[in-house]
Amino acid sequence: MADAYREIAAEAPPPDDSGENSDTDRLRGHVRLPGAIALAVTIVVGSGALVLPGLAYQKVDDAALLTWAAAAIFTVPLLLIFAKLGSTYPSAGGVAGFVQAAFGRHLAAAVEVLLLGTFGLGIPGIALTGGNYLVALPGLGALPAQAGAALLIVLAGGVVVLGVRMSTRVQVAFAIVLTVALLAVGVLATASGAAVHHLPALRIDTVSDGVKATGVVFFAFTGWEMLSFTTEEYANPRRDFPRAVVLSFALVVVMYLLLAWGVQTRLPRDATTELASPVQALVATFSPAAAHLVAALGVVIIAANLVGAIWGGSRLVMSSAREGLLPAPLARLSPSGNPHRAVIACVTGFLLVIGANAVKLASLTGLLTIAGQNFFLLYLLCAIAYTRLFRAGRRAYGIAVTVVLGVIAVSAFGAAQFAYAAALTVIGVAASVSRTSRRGVSSAS
Repeated sequence: MADAYREIAAEAPPPDDSGENSDTDRLRGHVRLPGAIALAVTIVVGSGALVLPGLAYQKVDDAALLTWAAAAIFTVPLLLIFAKLGSTYPSAGGVAGFVQAAFGRHLAAAVEVLLLGTFGLGIPGIALTGGNYLVALPGLGALPAQAGAALLIVLAGGVVVLGVRMSTRVQVAFAIVLTVALLAVGVLATASGAAVHHLPALRIDTVSDGVKATGVVFFAFTGWEMLSFTTEEYANPRRDFPRAVVLSFALVVVMYLLLAWGVQTRLPRDATTELASPVQALVATFSPAAAHLVAALGVVIIAANLVGAIWGGSRLVMSSAREGLLPAPLARLSPSGNPHRAVIACVTGFLLVIGANAVKLASLTGLLTIAGQNFFLLYLLCAIAYTRLFRAGRRAYGIAVTVVLGVIAVSAFGAAQFAYAAALTVIGVAASVSRTSRRGVSSAS
């Protein structure tokens, strides 16, 4: 990993600043390494950490530990691509900014619309998951989950509106709480049981079973793509973005492996109810009276997720408005340099989707499924952009990752998913071409 980091941090070509906006429109670089690591951890570690260890254990028994290890290994090539792109082309456009540097404005607009269609479903889905945890707290049982989700969205949006410094402080606090809590659960679970007896046997069949189940837990390793939308706010993105990716990844992997090992050490595989909420079940094995605290921990984790997601999503909206894809007022900054209008627009859109869920027009499963598959397509787009932007060995590496991701997408995704993504892409290209045509006519006149 150290060699990989040195490759990432190596001197790189300068970013493409061919956009029409001046540096005066750019966000201020306040975020330093501790805040960047905290933001990464809170974006990545979400509801999956509370559920997926149990699902993987149910599926492949003690080989589940190998499943988590394999998912971590498979994630490394993607993170190397994100780290290199993010440090070389830092912007509020994130993935869209990478595509713009590689292929120009029209395709970047297509990616922006694809991203808006992804965030617009995935972030409300996360909030609805948090709403379910919130109403499980004592005294809140009568509150509808949708109302709880809306409350979490509004509170998270309020934190982001207060500005980067406040958001960073909140994320650092959230990161400390959830990291310490989840690491403590994992350490206590492995230390108080015969953990060594639950290590998977390194046989061909066991390793094969573990690797085949990787798809079950891969969702827990998504989120670093959201981090790419915050790079414009780094004090030193070239240095700190790769470090934030590498250090947060190491921390998250340790956390996941300890939780997975603790689950298969302390819980029986046929305990369906307990494995549906494995962290709560683990806590109950140490202290049944403290098990209800897991609901509070779930709310903290989802709240942290939402602050990071709205932070990243609002920067996408602001960037798209700067480029003319969305209304120009959404790009305006507050006196403190915060895109408050973009934050409010995001919160409003997310509340509308939560409302659609409340009236049965959108299911939680559907929201998370479509968003998750779109995020995978965004990984693929980043690999393609990486292949275009870098040469020699890096280009060969990018091609290899692109081919692997392309094969997975073609074999795993249905026609409806591709149709949705294609429709968003066409809308983005058409909007960008139309805007360019209007500008050309205006200039000629």
